[in-house]
Amino acid sequence: MSERAEDIRIKELEDQGIELYSISKLDAINNCLYDAYLTYRLNNRGGNNIYALMGSKLHDVLEGMANGTAKKEDLLPAMEAELEDMDMLGIKFPSDKIRDGWVKDITHFCKTFDFPKNLDFTTEQLFIYKTDDGHYIRGYIDLIDNLGGNQINIFDHKSSSMYSSKDMDEHARQLIVYMLGKEQEGIKVKQVAWHFMKYVNVLFYDKGKEKHKIVERRKIAEEMGKYVEQALLADGYDDIDINMIMMKFKNTNDFNDLPEETRSQFIMQPCIVYYDVDNEAIQECKKYIKDTIEKWESLKGKDISAYSPRKFYKIQKNGKTAPDVFICLSLCGHNKDCPYIRDYLEAHPLPKKEEEI
Repeated sequence: MSERAEDIRIKELEDQGIELYSISKLDAINNCLYDAYLTYRLNNRGGNNIYALMGSKLHDVLEGMANGTAKKEDLLPAMEAELEDMDMLGIKFPSDKIRDGWVKDITHFCKTFDFPKNLDFTTEQLFIYKTDDGHYIRGYIDLIDNLGGNQINIFDHKSSSMYSSKDMDEHARQLIVYMLGKEQEGIKVKQVAWHFMKYVNVLFYDKGKEKHKIVERRKIAEEMGKYVEQALLADGYDDIDINMIMMKFKNTNDFNDLPEETRSQFIMQPCIVYYDVDNEAIQECKKYIKDTIEKWESLKGKDISAYSPRKFYKIQKNGKTAPDVFICLSLCGHNKDCPYIRDYLEAHPLPKKEEEI
């Protein structure tokens, strides 16, 4: 069942004039104060980006599937209809190449994903976490698996690329705040995890040993080809048959096009990446919240000139700088009207190669 509806707890806090925060709001403050000023001081949300809109549509259908109001077969038509609407509105991916890759990954997800049966799920559940110094963080948890005995697992659906190891701790703050909020209610959180839709976890045997491999969905045949060939050989197929089977597999990217005895050796599972929340991670998250809120509140009453934009470059390992404008150009709702990114690009035109990334 879903809980995303107006909640009396939110209204009571707002009636008291208490400013409510979320992890996305805190991240916006740290990423670009100018964007945060427009969004949260002036209540100007700006435009929408393709990733947020497509992700929201997928979340809606997944919520319905978990609640029994939608079925697996609804995913692909919903995704295709939303893509068509985005095309009509002129809301685009950064490049055609990125669009094609994302669509292939998510199309495979829509055709193959389903929720496990006979589990007790809650979707879009509100949490409110009160910090040690009296501030409030609120949000909605995508999916809760109710384990019984006052224990839960928390999952966050992601239609983005998987996080790199160096970025994982930063993104994990959202999961940690979910956990803190629910444990403040007296609920024990056993595990927290991301569900990355663009990827699949493949279980298989290699030389008699059970293995698993996380693979981007559109690259299943490319990444798993050598293991499939080994399995076909072990199953007694000759070179000619193997070549024909592999040609079809590489063309369709579908394990179902393998012979049954071979196909059964490769099991696809959703890509669930668990995050181990230790005390160090909790303390870092609490400090991040405290420091960010202090920075934000120190700017109250100041004019727009006090809200500086993000830096448009990053420092590489060799000490040189490189453009870092993906967030501005692809994710920020104010990029069409932002004088800072306009001036930066006029002074530092992106090479064609950069624009295609």
